Amino acid sequence: MRGSRGGGVFVSVFLLCSACTMVAPFVIRSTSRLPSTQLFLEDWVADMIDGELYRQSHKKEYEEAWMEKNRNAVLSRIETDFVNVDQIDDDGTDFRMHQKDKRLAFKDPERYCADRCVATGNCDIFEDFYEMSPEQVIAFCTECVLSEDEDGECQIPDAFYDKPRP
Repeated sequence: MRGSRGGGVFVSVFLLCSACTMVAPFVIRSTSRLPSTQLFLEDWVADMIDGELYRQSHKKEYEEAWMEKNRNAVLSRIETDFVNVDQIDDDGTDFRMHQKDKRLAFKDPERYCADRCVATGNCDIFEDFYEMSPEQVIAFCTECVLSEDEDGECQIPDAFYDKPRP
């Protein structure tokens, strides 16, 4: 009994060893222990990455330097883009009417001249934009915009050519 049992163990060990030698050729073994993290970058790319990393870690300094550099541009933009609160009446009707007149003046000048300038004498948009007096604007509207005579003389203001339309 002992002999037959020992033979079974021998066969098991033999099969186990032969299985290991059959699998061994298919196992890929690494020659190094850790994977490589080395990058090959050109110097200008590495400098750019280092600079961005420095900027991110010193963000407060960069924001202060940017604000100091651009302070005048930001403040002048605020002054020109926003309407003074004193110029707007309480319910905002003058402001809305001014914006509506401005759109109408450049979208449909004939209607603006007929409805606003000639009919009511309110020619603020053309006065401000073309830097003309009220009399000059009414003359411009009657002689140039509303005139049906194509051969007539028409004095177009210089600002019409110099300034881009809003």
